[in-house]
Amino acid sequence: MSIFLPAPAYVLGTACLGRGLMALLSPRKEYGHVGLPLESQVAAIPSTTSKTHANGPDGGFASPLMYFKGIREISYGLVLIALQGQGSEKALTTFAAVLSLVRFGDGLVVWLYGNELRWNALGHWITGAGFAGWVAWRWNH
Repeated sequence: MSIFLPAPAYVLGTACLGRGLMALLSPRKEYGHVGLPLESQVAAIPSTTSKTHANGPDGGFASPLMYFKGIREISYGLVLIALQGQGSEKALTTFAAVLSLVRFGDGLVVWLYGNELRWNALGHWITGAGFAGWVAWRWNH
């Protein structure tokens, strides 16, 4: 029997799933949530592209890469939930450590390229620190 409560992994996994769905369903809005400006030029966007990619009043568009971001977040959530469900405690802790590093890396990208939204990097770094704290606690118990 594990000494760890399953709730944190399920809550964090569900949060990742939600963040991923937000990126897939509303990629233009997700830029502001992430802390990056919209893309400034439409380059080779097919005419069949949905309205979510269309130029907005600010002249920007949501890159198809935002869908990669959504899929990435959903996969993180599924892995957290699956590892907890399987009782893979060491694998879950290791994966959470990797997620912490990802969050710090995301924050660096936002800091370097976020322009007026660069302070959103703090949200990424705080989340990374939260994951790191959870990992440290798990490693010490």
